[in-house]
Amino acid sequence: MKGKTKGSLFVSALLAALIAAGCTEEEVKVVDTEQSTPEEAETTETAASEEAAVIVKGDTINSHFQADAVCVVDSRFERGHSLVFRANVIDSKTNATIEDAKVKVVLGNGEEYEMKMGPHGEEGTILWTVLWTIPDDFPTGTLDYKLIAEVDGKEYTHEPFNVSLSKLTILEKGAEEKLTAEAKAAAEAKAKEEAEGGGENAEQQPADGEGDA
Repeated sequence: MKGKTKGSLFVSALLAALIAAGCTEEEVKVVDTEQSTPEEAETTETAASEEAAVIVKGDTINSHFQADAVCVVDSRFERGHSLVFRANVIDSKTNATIEDAKVKVVLGNGEEYEMKMGPHGEEGTILWTVLWTIPDDFPTGTLDYKLIAEVDGKEYTHEPFNVSLSKLTILEKGAEEKLTAEAKAAAEAKAKEEAEGGGENAEQQPADGEGDA
């Protein structure tokens, strides 16, 4: 009976020791994973810094075909009109343009267009651009797009804000003119209503001295 008890105690002690050893070894591994040398930390920070060094910016503007609004930033275009996608690729550390970047625009329907780099405006700002003429049968409504820049084999992306009213929007032909006419008519109606209201108030206002006791 005593032999069995001693044997049980020995087995229990052995299991406890193995469990403790296993837990200790696992804990040590976790600590080793969380800790790092200054050199490793510096390498990690450098890699993260390099990863975030490239910034892609962009917008859409009216093309030179729209004589009254050349290069004006816009997000609403009618079928048949031409617009220009613009992009800039910047090194955030130096604020310099990365001129060897390869840039393209990818539309929400999967179409891709390579963009060419060159100076723009009186300032000669270096930008990547591509002209896109909207097909007459292109679906109306908002159109998502991405500007993708490849730098040293890695891709960096710019996407417009996810706000429906400011997204790139394709309109039917004549829609802008119709909206402008409606807005003008509404403004004229409001002005007329205010003018008539002012006249009625003037008629109801008693003359000086009237109503005095």
